[in-house]
Amino acid sequence: MIKNLIRCAACNQVIPNYEGYQLLQTQAFPEVEWSDRDLASAKEFLHKHSGHPLDKLLVEEDSCISEKPSYEPLRVTYFYAHNAERKYLIRRKRIALDQPASYEIIPGRLKISNVSLKIQENDIRRQIAAEKEISPLLQERMERFIQVFQDEIRKISPEKIQEEMEDVYDGEDSTLAYGSLKNFRWERILNRCRLYFDESELEVLKRFAEENRNPPDVLSVQIERRISIIPLAAEEPEVAIEAESSTIVERKAEGRRR
Repeated sequence: MIKNLIRCAACNQVIPNYEGYQLLQTQAFPEVEWSDRDLASAKEFLHKHSGHPLDKLLVEEDSCISEKPSYEPLRVTYFYAHNAERKYLIRRKRIALDQPASYEIIPGRLKISNVSLKIQENDIRRQIAAEKEISPLLQERMERFIQVFQDEIRKISPEKIQEEMEDVYDGEDSTLAYGSLKNFRWERILNRCRLYFDESELEVLKRFAEENRNPPDVLSVQIERRISIIPLAAEEPEVAIEAESSTIVERKAEGRRR
């Protein structure tokens, strides 16, 4: 990912300043060669904005989010970049492999919302089938455990993730995360299982839970998220540099707890 952008202060448009590349002989950007497509795009930008004031925006790499994994070349990505005074929301879009990505300043703020929770039902069944210490007879009855687990998850509101989860890990893209339930939730699940399993079977269930509850293992909870852009108020044309998005801070704080 590029580390900074060049912004036309007059038109509020941006172009990538690829690390080590020189846009203008008169500006202090290090010198290396451009690819043909990058050079053509840069020349077009500089010709269009000739005589306009230009400044450099530093990309905040930890703010990058997308609805597709990073290995997907054709995707839309959002991130923040800033100069000494203000922060800007940038949209990067690439629509074809033979075309360079485009960059655009978006007047808004990013928001990531937790919209639903679900268990990894099929993966749980596969893991149960692979466990040697779970007898064939108990494997047949483990559907009851899956149902109890499912019932407990349905009681959790997506808005209360921080209260309910011990740890949250980001998935391959920004629309998916994995959370591990706090101990009191597992105690409730296992206590309810006492209605259906004997003590020896409960011990097996406890070990199975302990070994598979941490993200992204099969007993971690899938958290489905939605990315949205909140329009800026009329009196808030741009985001002040010190006003970082609380959603991004929250998401990155979760990631650092891995």
